[in-house]
Amino acid sequence: MENQAFAAFVITYERTDILLETINIIRNQTFPPAYVLIVDNSVSKGTEKAIESLISPKFEYFRVGYNSGPAGGAKIGLQRICELGFKWVYWGDDNDPPRDLDVFREMFLSIKEIEGRGIKLGIFGGKGGTFNKYSGRIKALTNKELKKEKFAKADFVPGGHTLIANTEVVKKGLLPNDKLFFGFEDLDFSLKVKKAGFEILVHSDSWLRARTKHNDLAENYRWRNTSFGKSELLLREFYSTRSLLDIFYKNKFYFAFGYLLFKSIGKMLLGFRHGGGYGKKLLSTQFAAIRSFIRSDFGKEQDPFSLKGKSL
Repeated sequence: MENQAFAAFVITYERTDILLETINIIRNQTFPPAYVLIVDNSVSKGTEKAIESLISPKFEYFRVGYNSGPAGGAKIGLQRICELGFKWVYWGDDNDPPRDLDVFREMFLSIKEIEGRGIKLGIFGGKGGTFNKYSGRIKALTNKELKKEKFAKADFVPGGHTLIANTEVVKKGLLPNDKLFFGFEDLDFSLKVKKAGFEILVHSDSWLRARTKHNDLAENYRWRNTSFGKSELLLREFYSTRSLLDIFYKNKFYFAFGYLLFKSIGKMLLGFRHGGGYGKKLLSTQFAAIRSFIRSDFGKEQDPFSLKGKSL
């Protein structure tokens, strides 16, 4: 497979040094993309100045003009690369580069094998998980599940984990919801792709190797994360709750929608177990997220109630 069928976009926001490191990793791949698009959400012109020497027929810079968030940036990147006629597109973030220089080669050898099996592949990724439409729970695949198949089936692939999309899905109008701004725009996109009849697969071997490197060897091991009790993640909580409410409601996952509301209200009360200051901020955050969803007030929110000094 020639890399002329493969392009990449990277979303960035006011992180010039990190972006340049990520660009170098992408361009030095043993199987590099034929074209790289930088989608710049920055307010300042620092990014544009830092990469102006890189501009070429194989490298394009697009200044959004405002902070459209990861959701808006991904939509722009997918649309632009599809318009240029590429078949496959890497969805990249400035702070999540490919883990090594052979990632793309390994991924595309696998894609060639998958297509040879006659599989209608929509998304291929280095990591992924399952989604329960009744509980709304998202779970990473366990080691046991990864060992069953060379290419494990998944319901979604996170944007920062070597998500490679088939532009056939873009041609069908399947794109992230840009109004979400931040938070689960990759889940929203994956659910649309799966619903349209495309397969979402994960490269099991590479994921298992990464877990082995970190000594996560238990058969039922799966990565878990929680932001509860962490003040530095309160703004992320706001966006996550707001986005999930919208995704569940739009997809008619009413059980998951109700459970999320119940859980959000529960957090408002239980948050005070981590101190009065944290409890008040969490209550404000969750209330603001629910209010924003009800009012259809989406986009960037720098200061939901008492949250100050945080931005994305």
